[in-house]
Amino acid sequence: MVRPLKLSLAFFILVAILYPLAVPAQRQPGTEKIRKREVAAVRFEGDSSIPDIELASIIETHPSDAIGRFINSILSGFGTPRQFVDESTLDEDTIRVFVYYRNRGFFDARIRYTLVESKESVIDWQKVNERNKFLPPAKWEPYPLIEDTVIFHVSEGRPYTVVGFTFEGFEHLPMELQTQVTQNIGIKPKSKFSKDALNQEIVRVRTILGENGYPFLSLPYGYTIAERDTAMKTVTISLRFNTGPRIKNGAISIIYDTSYSKSAKVRESVVRRQISLDSGKWFKNSDRVTSERDLQRLLTFQSVEIQFDTSIFIGISDSAKDGMTVPIIINLRMNSSWELTPGPYAGSSAFGEFIFGFGMSYINRNLFSGAENLNLYGSYQFFPLNQKRASLSGQLIFPYFLFKNVPLILSPNLSYSSETNKYLEIIASASAGTHFNITNDPTLRMTESPNFSFQLVQRAYYDLTIKPQGDTSQIQPRQLNYILSNDFIIDSKNDLVNPSRGYECRLSLEWALPILSSTLLPSAAYIKITPQFKTYINLTSTEERSVLAFRVMTGDVLLSFPGDPNRDILFGSRYYGGGTSSMRGWAARSLLVSNNTNPGWPSLGGYKVFETNLEWRYAPFHYPVAITGMQQILSLFRFALFCDIGNVYDKDVPISPKNFAISLGPGIHIVTPLGAIRVDFGFKFYDPYPDPYPPGTLGTDKSRDKVLAIPPNSTAGEWLFNRTKAKGIGDVMNIELALGQSF
Repeated sequence: MVRPLKLSLAFFILVAILYPLAVPAQRQPGTEKIRKREVAAVRFEGDSSIPDIELASIIETHPSDAIGRFINSILSGFGTPRQFVDESTLDEDTIRVFVYYRNRGFFDARIRYTLVESKESVIDWQKVNERNKFLPPAKWEPYPLIEDTVIFHVSEGRPYTVVGFTFEGFEHLPMELQTQVTQNIGIKPKSKFSKDALNQEIVRVRTILGENGYPFLSLPYGYTIAERDTAMKTVTISLRFNTGPRIKNGAISIIYDTSYSKSAKVRESVVRRQISLDSGKWFKNSDRVTSERDLQRLLTFQSVEIQFDTSIFIGISDSAKDGMTVPIIINLRMNSSWELTPGPYAGSSAFGEFIFGFGMSYINRNLFSGAENLNLYGSYQFFPLNQKRASLSGQLIFPYFLFKNVPLILSPNLSYSSETNKYLEIIASASAGTHFNITNDPTLRMTESPNFSFQLVQRAYYDLTIKPQGDTSQIQPRQLNYILSNDFIIDSKNDLVNPSRGYECRLSLEWALPILSSTLLPSAAYIKITPQFKTYINLTSTEERSVLAFRVMTGDVLLSFPGDPNRDILFGSRYYGGGTSSMRGWAARSLLVSNNTNPGWPSLGGYKVFETNLEWRYAPFHYPVAITGMQQILSLFRFALFCDIGNVYDKDVPISPKNFAISLGPGIHIVTPLGAIRVDFGFKFYDPYPDPYPPGTLGTDKSRDKVLAIPPNSTAGEWLFNRTKAKGIGDVMNIELALGQSF
């Protein structure tokens, strides 16, 4: 009995000794969780061949920034949350940097990272931790963050060069195709190895074979480095392709995604008209791309996919597949057939007033089952209270008019506009037109947009100084107008919204036909010609940080009956001076050179125009890759300096440089996908008429309907640095807020 007792006692003593070693000691609760390490900075050392910013763009570890965190705290989907050290992410980032170097020919590159803690932040943390040791967790002080700097250490080594480059898998191709593939190879002997260059070669070969009947080209084994010389730092590369069979286009089947839309379909003849794949011809990938693009142009389909029915290859040997005619399947998914969208609208009128109203739109994308697009829109403006505007407009687009991709566009419109004690205007119009591309080159677009419309116009303009409102003698005869118009555009801009390179030439013609005119229903009779040229020059070699934009526009309205006001051009079709896209030193519709001295005359527009604009747009905060929230926001800002020169002239006044207004000023722009949000400060550098208001109104009533026209022979012009008649800031400058570039 003594021996078992001694053994038991020894066992308990052993457990008592080993237990503290097996079970972790009790620590202060939550210590590991509260020692949080924030990424304060990320650095690269040893990366002499690739810039830091380029490497930073491929990793997931980024430093925290205050603005990004603030935005993220408000909207979780935007900005950047606080960034903490995650060693698993750092391991992945190390691999990313290694692969990035390897793909650029640095096969001997070595990458590692280290973490360097800020001594100050560690000391602050330790002080708080010492105080918290003697407090219950409920009374702990908040722990500060440990600030870590992540350093990636790069040992690049020498880049490898290519001394040999071969293709495999093309031995069975026709000789002419073998010649095309092996000619004009982009990878030259002794050039530095680059994965991007390899991919370009793959695209080149895929394009050649895709245009000659080989849609199934693949690289089952990718690229192989057949030989690597580690002493000479050279490689020999082989690209091994599997061409697949050469095939011809077969019969076309159209299949709809009925799980998405069970009933709506487009007539088969309309779909087939958009397809460029000719049955019995060798397959061409460009025909497939064109067919998908033309089907998308109908605006009726949510998705379009063209593929081959490869089920006919089952049980057929590879050698027998060559030359087969393979059926084609067109997979279509319909868009929602119709939409009804109500909502308010707000903005500014041509006079700069804030307007508000209510609108509703109805869209039908397949009205008669032939991809006809109907768009109806109605609106009613009730603010400002002294104005009333209502409109009902529509557009019906038939996708085919005489030729493929040449639509027929029908547009009825009815509008009512009035302002208390000033005017009443009712216009009913209808038009038929089209637009089409003369070229299919995406880098040089040439388009035509011919249109024919007729307008029935009822107008009344009240001059209460002569007769009371409602006096029928002030109501002008109805006008019935027949107008032919056309826009011819040559456009090479790299971006339609925020261009930085290229140019645009535009010639706009409008011809009001003097037909069916009578005393009761006269018709407008004029020809309006407006040529315009814009160009954009990128002042930096690769970045789009500094852009110089230039525009020149002129225009003339040639009246067939200049002495008959009933045959005149409508006010809405005239030229206007001043505003966000004109002379920015002056408010909208406030510039006109005329012999007419009636107050408010410039607001009715002119018959001739000459304007030229020069603008420098500069990105002060430019990043090749915007990573942090602060960088993403600042990269949207542009600083602009502009100069506007020109004026608008009445019909009996010739264009003369002595009447030109000149505005200079800076602007702050925020670039968005919808256009630039602009605030432009236009200074009247040269004001051809410093006294634009009737005597006695200066300083009291300076509304736009009091503005006077500039006398053609005025000699009262003043330069900004020599102004003597300015009574306030509004006499020397104008502020314009707008959406979209000025030109």
